[in-house]
Amino acid sequence: MVPEPVFKTVFNPPSSIRNYPILLVIILIAFAVSPLPVLGESSPTVRLLLGQNLPRAVISGDSLLIEKLEEGIWQPVIGRVRMAGFSPWRAGVRLEGSHSEESLFRVKADKGMLQYAGLRRRGYLTVRNSSGGLMVVSHLPLESYLAGVVNGEIDSSWPLEAVKAQVVAARSYALYQMSRGSVYFDLKTDVTDQVYAGVHSEDVRALEAVEMTRGQVLYKDGELIQAFFHSSCGGSTTSSLDAWGVARPAHESVTCGTCQDAPYARWNLPLSAGEIVEAVQTLVPHLSSLRFMGIHKRSGDGRVKTLYLETGEGRVLVDAGEFRKQIGYRRLLSTRFALGKSGERIILTGTGYGHGVGLCQWGARGSASRGMDYRQILRKYYAGAEVRRAY
Repeated sequence: MVPEPVFKTVFNPPSSIRNYPILLVIILIAFAVSPLPVLGESSPTVRLLLGQNLPRAVISGDSLLIEKLEEGIWQPVIGRVRMAGFSPWRAGVRLEGSHSEESLFRVKADKGMLQYAGLRRRGYLTVRNSSGGLMVVSHLPLESYLAGVVNGEIDSSWPLEAVKAQVVAARSYALYQMSRGSVYFDLKTDVTDQVYAGVHSEDVRALEAVEMTRGQVLYKDGELIQAFFHSSCGGSTTSSLDAWGVARPAHESVTCGTCQDAPYARWNLPLSAGEIVEAVQTLVPHLSSLRFMGIHKRSGDGRVKTLYLETGEGRVLVDAGEFRKQIGYRRLLSTRFALGKSGERIILTGTGYGHGVGLCQWGARGSASRGMDYRQILRKYYAGAEVRRAY
């Protein structure tokens, strides 16, 4: 992933619009009485994985058009239906209730939006066979996708410059993945890549941030960067080299100093010896007991790189990132921690939330509150990077 979840977002609209410019008032009123518009129809199309190895898929809408691919051209199969069910059939896909069996189907809404897995969807969906199950992929304009990422990653009610910085980082990451994605999809919709909260999370502020930065991404030395981000760094970010062993352009350790208001600026995690052994057994199968745990090595910015465990079988070294993964990202919030003890429990006392690479989201919020614009914020966290238009 890129990022790990921060918090459940709730959009808080302004309590008064009396001091807003008249044009913005008109826009706000228009949004209040009609659906939010589709953004960026001319922007690149991103492919989002909604599910794979599925036993069945059901798509609904006011007026669905089902198409199949023949010699590179989409041909109609059936139209003007309200629901379509699909199931795996041999190496392909069967459209339930018909005799149509194809390698790939496309489902579009003639009017309104599609619905799949309980959520409304922009664009269109494709359904194909995947290892004996179904793979469902959403295809939609990149700018529309970004409007659904904002409240999945941060909160659109944050200072606008912080929201714009998040949008540019998310667009950069998405476009990078699109240029190097798999054969069938570009991005997942969870923390594996970046959280896409969907149409229902879109609001005026998210749309405004996307529109004001349309097509803008981050480059360093003429190269599009894979802009990582996280919730809060705890004082300074870490380099991709220290975090993952891979040096990536513009992902160096930088001083933050503006994320102290983050919900998890400081935290404690008590762990029993049994919990630690159970977690580490995945990494060290022969481990049976724990006598002591200590810090073997830290990175230059203070994060733990490796832990050592004194066991009945001797000393074992464990990568801190893997240890965090096994304990659980929502429990062990970062690798910036110290060790202590209380009774029979080992106490991890730490700061920050996330892997610590790239944009610190709460730091961006704090920077915007102090008067920095989105370009300054991005330069702060992505060393040597510049904002340029990609389209």
